[in-house]
Parts: sequence; C-alpha cells; structure tokens
Amino acid sequence: MNRVSPVWSNEGVLVHDVYDCLLCGREGMFLYKGLRDRLFGAPGVWSLMECKDCGLCWLNPRPLPSEIPKLYAAYYTHAVGYIRPRWKTLIITSVLAASYGYPAGGKSRLFGFWLSMLGPIRERVGASVLFLHAKDKGRLLDVGCGNGQFLAWMNGLGWQGIGLDPDSNAVRIAKDRFGVTAFEGTIENACFSANFFDALTMNHVIEHISDPVKALIECFRVLRPGGKLVIVTPNAESLASRLMGSTWLHWDPPRHLVVFSPRALHRLVIRCGFTVRELYTLARGAGDTWVKSRLLRRHGVLPAGSSLKGASLLKLEALLFWLAEYALSRRLGLGEELLMVATKRGE
Repeated sequence: MNRVSPVWSNEGVLVHDVYDCLLCGREGMFLYKGLRDRLFGAPGVWSLMECKDCGLCWLNPRPLPSEIPKLYAAYYTHAVGYIRPRWKTLIITSVLAASYGYPAGGKSRLFGFWLSMLGPIRERVGASVLFLHAKDKGRLLDVGCGNGQFLAWMNGLGWQGIGLDPDSNAVRIAKDRFGVTAFEGTIENACFSANFFDALTMNHVIEHISDPVKALIECFRVLRPGGKLVIVTPNAESLASRLMGSTWLHWDPPRHLVVFSPRALHRLVIRCGFTVRELYTLARGAGDTWVKSRLLRRHGVLPAGSSLKGASLLKLEALLFWLAEYALSRRLGLGEELLMVATKRGE
C-alpha cells in the first residue's frame, strides 16, 4: 500500500516523497540520487527509485500536480518541427502504402515493398503513423498532441484526429499553424463520451503523468470496443540506460515522473482492462540518445551551447550504436523505446 508523506518545498517546488511502486505497492530501492534538471534548468534536487519486482522507475520526491507547470517553463512541446524534404516524403509514403495500406501509386507501392524489407527503414516509417494501419482509420485521439504536427499528418492520411495537451501554447499552435482540432487539458479531465474513439495514441506522454493508472482507465472508457491504444515511451532497460547510468537522456528529471520497463508497462495496461497485442522495443532514436547522453556525461548539462568538439567521432559512435541497438532491440528488448499496442476487449 502506498504511503502518503507530508508536503515539503524542494527549492520552491512543492513535493511529497513516494517510496512505493504505484503498480504493485512494493517499496522501491534508490537507483540514483542527487539529480538535477540537466536540460531546461528547472529547480529541485531529485532521486530515482526502482521496483525490483516489476522494473518500474519513478521520480522521488514527486511534485504536486499544481507545481508541474514550473518544470516546463522552457520546455519544447510547442516548438514546430522541420518540414520533410520531398525525397523523404516519397520514401515514407511508399513504405506506408506497402506495409500499412495507405494510398499511393503503383510504382510507389512497389518501391515501398522493397524498402520495407529493410528493418530500420520500416521501423522509422511505421513510427510516423505510430504503427496504425489504414484499415483502422476512424476517430483518433492524440493524448499529449504537442504542436499538432502529427495530427495534421494523420488527418491528411484519412483519420479524424483530435488533440489534447495541457500546454496552452502547444494547443494554440496546433490550431493556428496546423488547423487541427485540439483542446487544452488532460485525459483524466477531458470528459469525452464513452466508446467514442477508434484509436488513442500516447507518444512520449505516459512518462509525464502522475497517475498512469487513472489515465489509462479513462483511455479505456473513451475507446470503442476493439479500438487500439498505442503507447511509445522510454525503455528503462534500454542498452543506453545500462551503459550511461544516471546520464541517460531519458531519465529526464524532473519531468519524467515514471519510466517503464517492458514488464511494468505490460502490467499497467493489463491492470487497466486492455488486451496486449504487441510489446517490443524500438531503436529509431538510439543514435541521438547516445550522443546526447554522452554530452550529458561530458558536460553535466545539455544547454544549446554545449561543446561539440569531436562531433565527427560522436556521429560515428551514434551510427554504430544505433546499428548495435537495432540488432538487439527485438531479440533482447534493449531498444530505447517501448512500443505497446493494446486493444479494448469487446463489450
């Protein structure tokens, strides 16, 4: 049973201690202590706990929900991503046609068929639609939609997408820049109709949620029977997390409140009523994660002005690391990200 601790101030951020695993209630062990925000300079000194039973890791102490905006003052959820060059768009649409059933011309489909035989390309392209097939098209809710760029892309492929994000600036950009329907808020308080959506996506979102159990129970309620839930989140047991220790990029204290192992994510999704269809790891971001984790180890922080001395060597390391992690990701579960595809059982 989770113990409730008094509220105290962590350099101006109101927090409480969390020693017990939210999934099994077992007392956690300290994994790392004395951590600070190395990316955006948010206040506070933090630790990471680990449950030896299910592999869940979590931030300790934990900020109160009302204090969380203080940790995102300089965050990038509202930044606008780059525009894909035409050659890259051709590759993506061709592979999507061949592997995911989205429309494309005959030659493009044949081109995509051959490209789909290259696993790393198929993985990267699949991630552009969060591994949703064209046959599943319908109402889509993107939880934590950020600037709305993903939703605009999916709407262009025939989905009816709606976005939800707690960042008012991100929601404004999603509406004004990309013309998508988006609302400010969280899944727990959005009050959508039951059985309304055909698919829900959570791309690097669940690790930011204070109570993932409550969030996924609400996801279950608003998803239609047979609908899909897709979660992509950092893998606490990735190869880079094992090699880089406390300087692994995706610990990201204090914004990542929980970081899942494969078995922890499986336990969470089953507990909330879903049926797990796929659970494996992805290596698509391994190179970037390796470089940034190495720079964190070198500098202690990762500001925009971090030295890139030896960048050529780092780029080579990134390529080699990505290839190594891709080779290990499916077989040994060492990829940087977890991909969970689950469905709501019929009622």
